Amino acid sequence: MHIGGTLTAITISVVFMLYLNGDIGWALIYIIGGTAVLSLVIFFISLSHFKVKLGELSGVTEFGRNIELEFTLQKTGFCLLPFIELCVDVGAGDYPLRIRTALLWGKEKRVKASFVAAHCGLNRVTLSQAVVNDFLGLARKRVKLEQSTQKAVLPRVVEYDGPEILPNTLPSEEEEIEEGVTVRTGGMPGYEHRDYTPGDSPRRVNYKLSAKKGKLMVRLDESQGSKTTNIYLAENALPACADKAFALAGRLVVRGGTVRITHRGDERTAATPETLDRMREWLAFREFAETPDAIPEDIAPPETTVIFSGGGIITQLEVG
Repeated sequence: MHIGGTLTAITISVVFMLYLNGDIGWALIYIIGGTAVLSLVIFFISLSHFKVKLGELSGVTEFGRNIELEFTLQKTGFCLLPFIELCVDVGAGDYPLRIRTALLWGKEKRVKASFVAAHCGLNRVTLSQAVVNDFLGLARKRVKLEQSTQKAVLPRVVEYDGPEILPNTLPSEEEEIEEGVTVRTGGMPGYEHRDYTPGDSPRRVNYKLSAKKGKLMVRLDESQGSKTTNIYLAENALPACADKAFALAGRLVVRGGTVRITHRGDERTAATPETLDRMREWLAFREFAETPDAIPEDIAPPETTVIFSGGGIITQLEVG
């Protein structure tokens, strides 16, 4: 019932009282009026005797997976609220969640909901407000909550579709690599070695050392600097930029290259499948722009090879 329905009922009661049966009309007026007053009294008392808490999110998930949310409603005194609507924002451009529940006889109630991870990086969830109504729908109140949490989502594994970029840290096939020679010993840069793992480029296998040790050994380039392919994610980069940047990084690492991704003053470098996995997880915890114009595009540091901005547009490409 709402205010219009209540007024209609009172009007019918007045008709009964004046023209048909006065006793019934008065009885209806007392019942309807008393019920409305009782509903409003319970409503206004209950408003200050409940609280809502949004559960914290943790861990990492993948794009397209369901993210589970949990809300805890608690009574802090006398509280009877039959209609509670929780308003939850799950990201720019997405429709907010509307979770309907009630808080009647128990002291605590847990409500669960879920939404789909819509992009990589930190997916922010905000419990903005709770809308409560009384039993008859005569009163409505918006209670501001402003609670938030966030979930880390890994970049999608997509195909890189941008300009061709060749890895520039690939050692020459004719280059003599001696075991144990590294840049820390001084002189010409050399390579350290590790065991081969699936996904490593065959061109990085040191076959002479592998034959000596009886297992495949892979060369690790220790001289990065200008030989590293530097990928820069601009300040106005949307989550799609991370997907494309990671796709390019994976392509170069598989071919034997070393890649560095920089975003908002922080950076990660990958040269092996293991470090590439850590780079992907690092990207999952980055906070990207919600709109391409939200933050003006900034100036990339020197020796940057590729700049991704906006929705994944390459605005700078310097190879070699």
